[in-house]
Amino acid sequence: MVPKTRFAPSPTGDLHLGGIRTALYNWALARGNNGKFVLRIENTDVERSSAEYTEGILNGLQWLNVDFDEGPVFQTDRLSRYKEVVDTLLSEGKAYFCSCSQQSLDEMRRQQIEKGLKPRYNGKCRSLGIVEKKTSEELDGTKVIRFLSPLKGRVSWKDLIKGEITISNEELDDLILIRANGLPTYNFASVVDDLDMDITHIIRGDDHINNTPRQINIIQSLGKRLPFFGHLPMIHGPDGQKLSKRHGADSILEFRKKGFIPSAMINYLARLGWSHGDRELFSVDEFVSLFSLSSCVASPAKFDMAKLAWINGEHLKNLSGADIAQKVCEKANISLVEIKKNGIEFEGLCRLLLERVNTISELSDELHSYVSKPKSISLRELVESPAYRKNRVDSEQILYEVIRDFAKNLPDDWVLEKVSHYFRSTLATRNLKTPQLAIPLRVIVLGQSQSPAIENVLFLLGRMEVKKRLEKFLEGTVK
Repeated sequence: MVPKTRFAPSPTGDLHLGGIRTALYNWALARGNNGKFVLRIENTDVERSSAEYTEGILNGLQWLNVDFDEGPVFQTDRLSRYKEVVDTLLSEGKAYFCSCSQQSLDEMRRQQIEKGLKPRYNGKCRSLGIVEKKTSEELDGTKVIRFLSPLKGRVSWKDLIKGEITISNEELDDLILIRANGLPTYNFASVVDDLDMDITHIIRGDDHINNTPRQINIIQSLGKRLPFFGHLPMIHGPDGQKLSKRHGADSILEFRKKGFIPSAMINYLARLGWSHGDRELFSVDEFVSLFSLSSCVASPAKFDMAKLAWINGEHLKNLSGADIAQKVCEKANISLVEIKKNGIEFEGLCRLLLERVNTISELSDELHSYVSKPKSISLRELVESPAYRKNRVDSEQILYEVIRDFAKNLPDDWVLEKVSHYFRSTLATRNLKTPQLAIPLRVIVLGQSQSPAIENVLFLLGRMEVKKRLEKFLEGTVK
């Protein structure tokens, strides 16, 4: 069977990690099997739905390059279709009008709870409603339309992830199909949409398991073939509790702001419930080609920010220097053209510093001191700095002369081998240990005492920029 899957978020909140994982699994199942993927926006909860959340959903999917073949389909554009289907159920005696007030329903619920019973509609209007057989056009704001749920028997399905699941119809009540305001409920609209769109596989979170028997009963009452169902376990935080903001479970777009990249997010989220042996790293194409529901697990996965950061770092290393540089410039709002005018090998610096960071944001922060002018520092401040105390030369004058001569005799042929040789020969000529020259150079040209190998840093900053920064230090120093 060629699969047709869907992702059906409600625009009542931000698009979070669990929702994105659901979208990815449906998308991969379709893409990996020459199927179709549909985006449906379930926005019939008009009071809580917003255009802002809808835009966030679309932007999140676009950022991850999760494309769809149909949609976005908005349920509020299909209201006439839901009424058409409910009218069919009404005419066949499979649905009925209920006039119970909210006050009476609340009292019914209170009494059931007091008796230790499961709160549910008691079917008060069931017999009368079936006889009336009105159409949805007669909704007047005081009644709802309920489904005539089977009173006996069981609902069973072979879940593609959790295995055989059976729920007694006695556990179910006559759910509302159309609210008093004329809008469909989730369970009803979702069924109608899935049937009309020929969805073959419904893959969603296991918080929907209680909805599935209700939906199966509706589908069977319409005489339609059941799709396959698969329910994914929730994503938990490191403490084993349901993932929430206290675990760092931000909107998917917040991860973009924090410097994570799409391929890494897809890789990490794919592994939260699916595996291919012990393999941790996948390209997007590899994930799509290898994904199968049979390799999904039924137990909850734990979100680990450190693991996500590591995976992001590994994916960053697979990008070209040009791609990394572009992402950093966009993040830091800086001009690559202006940086290169100063002779700085920005792409090389990005590559060099990748060993120390895992996200674009961290890389951007690291690069700041490399591409911006360091804060002025005096010779005395340099000598007395904590980083230099253990590696100081005999006097301030000697250090000044070393820096002066180093700046004066920079090699014209600015290649890494020549820069490295020049640094080493200066150490030998002046009888210095590596930190005695490397730390001052770092502080002067970067404004910090730590960096990768100083020869690499000097080479990538470029001869013009190194000379400019050294001379600025020398000009501001009292000899």
